[in-house]
Amino acid sequence: MISIAIPEDLHYERPTEKIKTLDVPSLDGSITAGLKKYQDASQGYTLGAFERLPQEQESVNKARLYIFHRPADAQVVQIYRVPHPEDDSLDLERVTHFNMGTGITIVNFSPIVGDDWHGSWRAGGAIFAMDLDGSEKFQLWQTLSRRFWENSGNVLPALPTELDNKPGKGRIERLTHDGFRYSQITVSGSNKIFAYLSTKENGKDTLVYIAKLTSSPEKGTQPTDADVLALNSRLITAPTQASGKTSWWNIQSISPDDKSIILTKLQGSSSQPLYIVDISDPSAPPVEPELIVLPGAASPEGAVAIRRAKFSQTPGQEHLLYIITDAYGDFTSVITYDIQNRSVAHITTPEPSLRSIGPIPWNTQRLTVSPKYVLFTANVEGWSNLFVFPLEGEHQGKVILMKFEQETCAMTYITNASNEEPWHVILNIASSRTAYSLFSLDLRLTLEKVEKDEEGQYISNASVKPYSQAQALTPEYRTLPPRLLKYRSFDDLPISAMYYHPFESQKPAPLIISIHGGPASQSTSLSKMPIHGYLLNELGCAIMYPNVRGSDGYGKRFMAADDVEKREDSVKDIGSLLGYIQTSMKEEILSDRIAVVGSSYGGYMTYACLVHYSPQLRCGVATCPIGDWPSFLKNTADYRRANRRLEYGDESDPAICEFLTNISPLNHAQKVTVPLMTSHGENDTRVPVEEAIKMWSMVKRNGVHTELLVARGEGHGLSFFFLLRRFLTE
Repeated sequence: MISIAIPEDLHYERPTEKIKTLDVPSLDGSITAGLKKYQDASQGYTLGAFERLPQEQESVNKARLYIFHRPADAQVVQIYRVPHPEDDSLDLERVTHFNMGTGITIVNFSPIVGDDWHGSWRAGGAIFAMDLDGSEKFQLWQTLSRRFWENSGNVLPALPTELDNKPGKGRIERLTHDGFRYSQITVSGSNKIFAYLSTKENGKDTLVYIAKLTSSPEKGTQPTDADVLALNSRLITAPTQASGKTSWWNIQSISPDDKSIILTKLQGSSSQPLYIVDISDPSAPPVEPELIVLPGAASPEGAVAIRRAKFSQTPGQEHLLYIITDAYGDFTSVITYDIQNRSVAHITTPEPSLRSIGPIPWNTQRLTVSPKYVLFTANVEGWSNLFVFPLEGEHQGKVILMKFEQETCAMTYITNASNEEPWHVILNIASSRTAYSLFSLDLRLTLEKVEKDEEGQYISNASVKPYSQAQALTPEYRTLPPRLLKYRSFDDLPISAMYYHPFESQKPAPLIISIHGGPASQSTSLSKMPIHGYLLNELGCAIMYPNVRGSDGYGKRFMAADDVEKREDSVKDIGSLLGYIQTSMKEEILSDRIAVVGSSYGGYMTYACLVHYSPQLRCGVATCPIGDWPSFLKNTADYRRANRRLEYGDESDPAICEFLTNISPLNHAQKVTVPLMTSHGENDTRVPVEEAIKMWSMVKRNGVHTELLVARGEGHGLSFFFLLRRFLTE
């Protein structure tokens, strides 16, 4: 093992207030100018949620929709509202005017009917988690609705913990005030309670808490208490007592009667068991949740992954759970589990012996359950398909594929079930041509005509209505759909990649291999680097997005094929790709103009590829990369460490530590013989910035050109690819 210290005499250049650099030449102004049209077209609109209305207002008012968009005058994403899908208004109301520079991330945006935390009823608004500096220490915040105060004539007193949101009309109040992490806000259907995750108990365990939204609401009264709010919540799950171990719970669903909560426990990518907790007694101490064992599961108990679990919303069937799991095969499927009699019924499980209603031989995702419909998507080799499973009516019990005129590389959705309109579905669709845009779908109309194809699949041709005020810009440049490329790795394992060629494979082009992070993630038909279009059109580069072993989307065996001692087998998948290019793609790719890039785990892959395959590469660009496995595992955030050890190995085990040390790129930096650029967020809590500084120092010491860029006030996941243009075109 090579002893590596961070140099004490670093003399950063500061081209801007937020950027520190080492050995990075001034950026050619033509690059900035040339990128603008690509950046503008990438700013799409993403889904938030429908606001929640009191039942007595649902017939009078129509719930509006919260969405997210980054406007031209802001450095960060802002919150907007658009009208109900039946409203023909083209309003696009901006709720926030965050002006705090970069680093802001908003997650878990959850509208509420209202609260009485300050002693008076406040209608509407939403609770969300937000991080202001990239450290991922998300705090809980609340946006306060305009509707109640406008209608009542009251003026909300300024709060000491309120963000300056001028000139916005939305009010943003901070609910928590510490350095711990909050996430997974889940509001109950009754709006009486909400659950969330936090590390506040000990800084290590990610535990479940419940807080009341209402206790004695007095609707219409004027608030007088503007003191700092101390959110009163109770701990549901007990901290881990075992030395060196941590717990990471995930919230799945709160029962319709608010008496039970369904949880999963994160034990790595392949093991996420299912649990239930009785929360009916507000004075009960934290407990160890009760494990739910699925009968007849094909996998050992510890290797079952529950991806989604939702209580039935159908009256009289509250004991039924809808679940997405890989417990009965290689792929995740939709099943039901009856809590009372502990039985399972299969909806999409593809194994013939299980006699599913509508088998789907791909991973299912994004489960939504309402009293009338169950919706989910299937990931078919990187493309999204939407399915509906009606719970009543003519097509009850059929698995129906929704087909759209629009290209749907990727799709997310929400329903308006919380406002008694489960048939109103809002789709967030992105294609190979445009960024995410919003459309509305009425399931009542869509299900009027359902047909059966030759293979027995029920199909409905869905007609959608675009939100014209929430459509991404049509690019002013050429766009290309991906081509699915497949090749065999060193051990004959099939590997796929999304492939783009600037000249439609008619003449050779330089190639950029972009490797995703995770590692249990996936490069889909939508996956693109921020400068994807610029590289294709302005630089004439081909681009590949490979899904090496360990990627999601190809079954749990494939996802586990890189665990611990098999880590470098995923690096060999890139070596096999380079060999495939040499033997089978000479007419398409300039083999002496190949770069490799990646972020996070993809950054490790970039480093490792430069260590093993420098003679076959022109350069590498790594963002927030892992350079030293033992150091990374010791220094990553406490709440992440146990979970990451399950994937990468436990560095506290001497034998595993020796193995991880031997494969760490930092200990082989002398093998990097081509230019390297590394960028990193200074506030990254997943992969400490010291990893990047050490690699820059080692490669530079060996006389190889290397550049380092550190972003102040940023965390994990920024991306800079300035180096590519010079070394791919020179």
